[in-house]
Amino acid sequence: MLEFNENLLLRYHDGKTIRIVYCDRISTIIYAIDMDKVRWPFLIREDELISDYNNEEITILENDPYTRYVVEEELSNAEKERRGKAWEIVKFVLEQVDTEVLIFKSRYREKAIKLAVAQYKINYSTVKSYLVRYWKGGKIRNGLLPAFNLCGSIGKERKNGDKKRGRPRKSGSKQGINIDDKIKRYFQTGLNRYYYSGRQNSLKVTYELILKDFFTETKVDINGNKVPVIKEPSSIPTYHQFFYWFKKLNNPKKELINRKGARNYFQNHRTIIGNSTQDAGLGPGTLWQIDSTQFDIYLVSSIDRNLIVGRPTLVCVIDVFSRMIVGVNVTFESFNSYTGTMVALANSMLPKSEFCKQFGITLDKDEWDVACVPQRIFADRGELNGKQIEDAIGGLGISIQNAPPYRADYKGIIEQAFAQLNIKVKPFADGVVKNGKNTLKRGDEDYRLKANLTIDEFTRIVIKCVLFHNNHHVLSEYVLDEMMISEEVEKIPVKIWEYGVNDMKGQLRVLPEQTVKMHLLPTDIGTITSRGVRFKKMLYASDYSLKNNWFQTARINGSKKVKIWYDPRDLSYVYTINEDGEFHKLNLLEHLTKYENKGIDEIKQIIKHEQTMDNKSKEQELQEKMKLYDDIQTIVGQGKRNTEAEKDDYLSKTQRLRGIRENQREERELQRELNIQKVEAGETLMESVEKQGYTEDELDLFRAIQELDWDDDIE
Repeated sequence: MLEFNENLLLRYHDGKTIRIVYCDRISTIIYAIDMDKVRWPFLIREDELISDYNNEEITILENDPYTRYVVEEELSNAEKERRGKAWEIVKFVLEQVDTEVLIFKSRYREKAIKLAVAQYKINYSTVKSYLVRYWKGGKIRNGLLPAFNLCGSIGKERKNGDKKRGRPRKSGSKQGINIDDKIKRYFQTGLNRYYYSGRQNSLKVTYELILKDFFTETKVDINGNKVPVIKEPSSIPTYHQFFYWFKKLNNPKKELINRKGARNYFQNHRTIIGNSTQDAGLGPGTLWQIDSTQFDIYLVSSIDRNLIVGRPTLVCVIDVFSRMIVGVNVTFESFNSYTGTMVALANSMLPKSEFCKQFGITLDKDEWDVACVPQRIFADRGELNGKQIEDAIGGLGISIQNAPPYRADYKGIIEQAFAQLNIKVKPFADGVVKNGKNTLKRGDEDYRLKANLTIDEFTRIVIKCVLFHNNHHVLSEYVLDEMMISEEVEKIPVKIWEYGVNDMKGQLRVLPEQTVKMHLLPTDIGTITSRGVRFKKMLYASDYSLKNNWFQTARINGSKKVKIWYDPRDLSYVYTINEDGEFHKLNLLEHLTKYENKGIDEIKQIIKHEQTMDNKSKEQELQEKMKLYDDIQTIVGQGKRNTEAEKDDYLSKTQRLRGIRENQREERELQRELNIQKVEAGETLMESVEKQGYTEDELDLFRAIQELDWDDDIE
């Protein structure tokens, strides 16, 4: 049966495509927007959509071709500014209505737009354009990006020529040249030396110092002193040219941190996001809580179980309304790490079947059917308090609410979930911290020595506990409202979740899987080489990369850096953005299957173990090499002494060098005769031994005599 969610794309047979921008499950009110026209969202009947779907007149678009995937660092300042302005106006308009559904009704919408026109001094059509782009773009911030990527020659610079580019000089000055890569390197070097520093030099001074370093020549004055003299005006860049390239090369964050300090940047200049005006009582997906804890158990290495690797960190995400655990991550990342938190959030917003299969668990239907994007996330000042998270969460249209420091009671729901997980695991697992304290008294047995679980085995236990909690755990303290009591809703997370989705305003917002991964998976830098895309000492490739000659190009032109998105739990694949602007998947090469389905921590252990083995082998190799050198030196010395003893000093150099080829032939014939005589002598001696019927020990003695008297036998 067709299930309607926000952002669902439907395409009719005539080519018309619509996106659902609002869906109320109680009243069955659905609003959709035409993706090919600049028109307001329109009301559409649910039974009409269902009928068209059953009659195969419409199809669901699995991939979202209208979503633009971008790397935040590659956006220009103009794109960010226009997106920010549009985002501010859209939020202002939406805040003017009491509930979201009212914005789709013309009388309420017109009133809100007029307020925005007066507030921001813009015209009506601009506000309409922003709202339509917001709905078409999936109700996320990046949907408001200007379409600069479709204009001009993006990323292409004008060719150098004899004629100077840019506007003609007005003052008649001859100063100014075409800026090539060499001049741009001068600008960047000068900025790093003189502008990005605590001295806080002005741009004008920075420009002058660049001229001093790169555009002067040393001459001798009338007094014989060497002085720097600036070159001809026609061979130096102007300040306006420098300022133009400064705006293109400058990194505002780097500028603020290096000139005024990191503390000043994070205190006064970073983005401020999030509010706490909405109530989690609206239903599932409204408010999630996230927290991390160091679990009270010691684990062993997955490579060598004799090695104890310490306590894992468990990151958990829980839906406040239903108490459903929507995502987890077990890792050895440092406490409250960005990577561990991002992976847990990605796990909560994506389907769980593939994740569970990695640990040998097959999910039944609807057993953990949670894959949506929440409206708000509530965290303490550890998990989501930092610049790294702001762009990621903002790109998904989620707001953040941070708890005050040292107030775990603000997140009592998730703290209780951690307690329940500990209670279930401790009676059965070994290596558990006693009494919740990581200390030992005199005479106590060290519980750490009892550790016997790897991180994969422990993760499997955690998943089993989560499935039990979601599908069977009774929330005795959960307070049901009158409607839930009348509907006889069981106090089990999955039952509360289903009730909220079906009978309350549980508007589950979905986004393409690529969008979620791009914003939440940790990133790093990989290298396109002739052997594949290298990342963490592993190699990746895909049909697309082979078809487009990535590796052949790297072999001809040299390696190239590329941004990589990866899942720390499984490095069987990584992602990047290809030339077509697609979020592209790369798979591990077949000859590296030993790393398949393994996380980054386990791979590091494998590499370290191999290095340890190599080091031991190299030590033995070095010892044997010393013996080899000694044997070679002994043989060479013996040969030298024998040659000196037989050397005829009366032979000239010419006589000794004459007939080398003939000498070689005679030596070859001699060696052949000697080999034949040795074989015949050996057979004669062994035949004599066998006729006498000697024992094995006596045979060994004869073999020894044979070796000692070999030359006598030949004679």
